Amino acid sequence: MGFALISLVLGLWSEHGTIIFISVALWGLTFGGAATLLQTALAQAAGKQGVDIVMPINTTVWNLAIAGAGILGGVLLNQWGTTSFPWALLLLLLLALFVAWCAKRHGFRPSQIR
Repeated sequence: MGFALISLVLGLWSEHGTIIFISVALWGLTFGGAATLLQTALAQAAGKQGVDIVMPINTTVWNLAIAGAGILGGVLLNQWGTTSFPWALLLLLLLALFVAWCAKRHGFRPSQIR
């Protein structure tokens, strides 16, 4: 949710340098543990039997997402400029939030957190 709020702030006030610097710093602070949390949720959802399969898939999907973001970023930059980045990001983040909300019963089950 923090990512979505930051992208909204960047979309609305991207002409202010101070707001950009603060937003980027907050983004870094909120994103720091995302990979670890994702790996934990995937491992819990897969269980002991599937964890060896899920972790390489996670790495592959992560790398595909980086490549896809580079392609999408290039298209957005070419078509609409840098001001389109926060809005595209907000759209993707809201989609990801919806997916996470729908899948929350599979990862981070209360009985498994210690």
